[in-house]
Amino acid sequence: MNFTKGILLGSGAALFAVAGAQAADLPSRKSAPVEYVKVCSAYGAGFFFIPGTDTCLKIGGYVRIEYDNRANQTFGTTDTSAVSTSNGSHPGATSGWYTRGVISADARTSTPYGTVQAYIQARAVQSGSGTMHQDTHGSIEAAYVRFAGFTFGQARQPYAFMSSWGYMSNWWTGWPNGVRQISYTHTFGGGLSATVSVQDGNSNASGMGINDNAVAQSWDNNGPMFVGALNYDQSWGRLQAMGAWTTEQPKIASIGGDGYAVGMGAAFNLPMLGKGDSVEFTATYWDGLAKLGIGNDNLSTPSSGSWGPVAPLRSNSVTASSGWSVGAQLQHYWTPQWRTVVFGAYADMDLNNATNDTATATSAGAQLVWSPARQFDIGLQALYVRAEKKTGTTGVKADSDNIGMKLRVERRF
Repeated sequence: MNFTKGILLGSGAALFAVAGAQAADLPSRKSAPVEYVKVCSAYGAGFFFIPGTDTCLKIGGYVRIEYDNRANQTFGTTDTSAVSTSNGSHPGATSGWYTRGVISADARTSTPYGTVQAYIQARAVQSGSGTMHQDTHGSIEAAYVRFAGFTFGQARQPYAFMSSWGYMSNWWTGWPNGVRQISYTHTFGGGLSATVSVQDGNSNASGMGINDNAVAQSWDNNGPMFVGALNYDQSWGRLQAMGAWTTEQPKIASIGGDGYAVGMGAAFNLPMLGKGDSVEFTATYWDGLAKLGIGNDNLSTPSSGSWGPVAPLRSNSVTASSGWSVGAQLQHYWTPQWRTVVFGAYADMDLNNATNDTATATSAGAQLVWSPARQFDIGLQALYVRAEKKTGTTGVKADSDNIGMKLRVERRF
């Protein structure tokens, strides 16, 4: 019995050994390696390597919801021809709603000549009603390539200086839809840099308010606009001097078709008041290039984005105007979650038209913002705008007052 048991056990062991040897001779079938997304820390938070490439990518964007309410305009005289009494295509509106969805992509790759960056920021959708009437469509806010100090495409206006804290599109915001340009920035060191820019004269940079189409128009002969800016950045703040010049502009033919603007800006950090506190100033003198001085070329009633310093004025010759403007804003953090912004602007201009009209405008506002989470704001803003105009040939004066409030909820990612 023991003999038989030994034979069976020995035979089984031999079979397992043979089977193991044959299995070892079979080709190995390993699973394909998994290619995980890797974090790219070279360019800051949020970047990751596109699998299979050496390009780092960051996806972002924001969602914005606004509610706008304003009182009816009041006029100091019966002559309202100099000020706008309507709000675009909705003259009777005193309130409105607005929504916007924006997606952005930032791709960067290191090369022997420096980093090449491709950036696009697009409004996937926007819509509004009443005072904030907007067509439902998408648009490009920015689309450019940066390489070796050059910027090619639609990007922020180099002339602009102040930050976009207020809920409007003043001249200091760099224009929401950017400026088509070829620019070069050279860094000297020690915080000093200079930018030179050649820009599309038909874009919103020049203040012509022109829409491109296939029909021949007088502005098709517009020459480019040239912009230069000198910047000095330090731990205490920053300074900027800027200038712009353009020619061959039919809308400012009354001053020879040329237009120019010069300006300066200053920003100072105020850590003694609170962490993150700062104050900013800007000033511009222009002759022909009204957009760089007042932020709006048609000066319509304040709308969803243009509660600018001279927004209530109306003049067909504003692009031929000359004048000066100043703006300032202060940001104070009461706590890391609560902050206040106060701002104001003033403009004084000669409209250079047949009746020798002059105009001034003042705006002042404040906002309170609560940030319950990082990159999530709930803010309430109040704004007062006053416009005055005098007809030079008759001495007739007109003025307008407008008060409004805006609630904004915005989540960035």
